[in-house]
Amino acid sequence: MARQLGAIKYGGTIGDIRHFKIKGLTGNFAGLKGGATGEQIKNDAAFQRTRENMNEFGGCANAGRSVRVGLNMLMKQMSDPQLTGRLTGIMKKINLEDQSEARGYRAILISTQSKYLLGLNFNKNISFDSVFYTPFTLTNSVERDSATVEMAEFKP
Repeated sequence: MARQLGAIKYGGTIGDIRHFKIKGLTGNFAGLKGGATGEQIKNDAAFQRTRENMNEFGGCANAGRSVRVGLNMLMKQMSDPQLTGRLTGIMKKINLEDQSEARGYRAILISTQSKYLLGLNFNKNISFDSVFYTPFTLTNSVERDSATVEMAEFKP
């Protein structure tokens, strides 16, 4: 991908070159516009694999969104701009674990593949362990509708 280095900064499209910024990255970027039309992707047999991938990616993005919505109050204060992409990537790894369905229809079974969420930090620049030093244990209820956090007394 090209990067615009000159003093003139602009967005949009000039001729066949589109200019844009990417959230979380510095600088301006440029690339050629074009590609298949939406109608081709929806109907052409040559894009069957693309449609399967789009279906799975959409499901992974929705699963990640559900997690983010459920933790909304924490996300506003503690996340970095790339959390959405990292969470979608984790959902895709969980999605690939389902071998019972065909490509494009695989499930995202977070409850059976929770190992992929271990170590996830909302902010990649600040880990929880770097700001909270007290040992703790986390215990889920049998119904998995609540959890208990136990820790020794500490001074914040």
